[in-house]
Amino acid sequence: MIKAIDFFCGAGGLTRGLLNAGIKVLAGVDNDESLRETYASNNTPSCFVNSDINDIHIHGFRELFDIQQSDVTLYAACTPCQPFSTLSRMKGEDERKYLLLTFAEIVKECPPDFILVENVPGLNNGYGKEIYEKFLKVLKECGYSEPTANLLDSKHFGVPQTRKRFILLASRNGSISLPIPQTDPNQFATVKECIEKYPKIIDGKESQDYQNHIARELKPHHKLIVAAVPKDGGSRRDVADTSILLKCHQERPNAHRDVFGRMAWDKPAPTLTSRCTDVYSGRFVHPEQDRGISLREAAALQTFADDYEFFGPSIGGIARQIGNAVPVKLAEQLGKSIIDAC
Repeated sequence: MIKAIDFFCGAGGLTRGLLNAGIKVLAGVDNDESLRETYASNNTPSCFVNSDINDIHIHGFRELFDIQQSDVTLYAACTPCQPFSTLSRMKGEDERKYLLLTFAEIVKECPPDFILVENVPGLNNGYGKEIYEKFLKVLKECGYSEPTANLLDSKHFGVPQTRKRFILLASRNGSISLPIPQTDPNQFATVKECIEKYPKIIDGKESQDYQNHIARELKPHHKLIVAAVPKDGGSRRDVADTSILLKCHQERPNAHRDVFGRMAWDKPAPTLTSRCTDVYSGRFVHPEQDRGISLREAAALQTFADDYEFFGPSIGGIARQIGNAVPVKLAEQLGKSIIDAC
């Protein structure tokens, strides 16, 4: 069995998918203590380790979790994506971009059999190109074969969401392949298949039938706008009475065009972000009900099971956990590709 460590584990999307695939994830490491309850409650027997990656001494870490030299091992790293995002306002100045090289030092000190890296498309070009090339050099020095790397869209792997991510897999034991995408649009999972089952709720209220099925309360004016957007895929630009729109959208109707937009029932959702329950942050309005999607619906669109409970002091904080996660079904397919390479 493959033994894994999930660095930058977040709320556990990657861990959960790897566990589902049959990989033994021993620990998830993250410097955000507020993630502990969510991660630990849903990923037994994986342990949550609250630590900065800069403070990890990998030999001692492996000894702590009884990883033997003969064990087949995987290190996974989903470093923060903001430094490499095309939406970043820091334009390459974000110090978090160097965390991938910190991870590379851990790899160099004690190389595992397999490496998995997930990030936004900008990692291997744009802001991240120089960092990425240095990372590849380390892998080559450590005896890894040419990594398999490409952009994968989550909707091609059973996830009801268009979500393009850069994925790298590397092996010290021969070649490794990325999972084969399902490219028939008629077989893509849809918003309707995913969230239609959840009970109707109004904004600010929570259903007792499902954990985390609560939608953010709307300001009265925001609710007026949402109610005016046509059902099932309507956009802010479809609102007949433009006088009710926010002043900024009246003055610049083409700016941030998806804001206040509804998801469409029969299509995959747009990319969920850390503000995926905010109607003014993207196309995150429920296809039919006059509210943003609930936390549970967002989690389902990330392919977390209904019994995967999220913990946090606020809707916004939990939405961040969900939006930043690796979709579970994508992670599971990546795990199966690694198992196939053994």
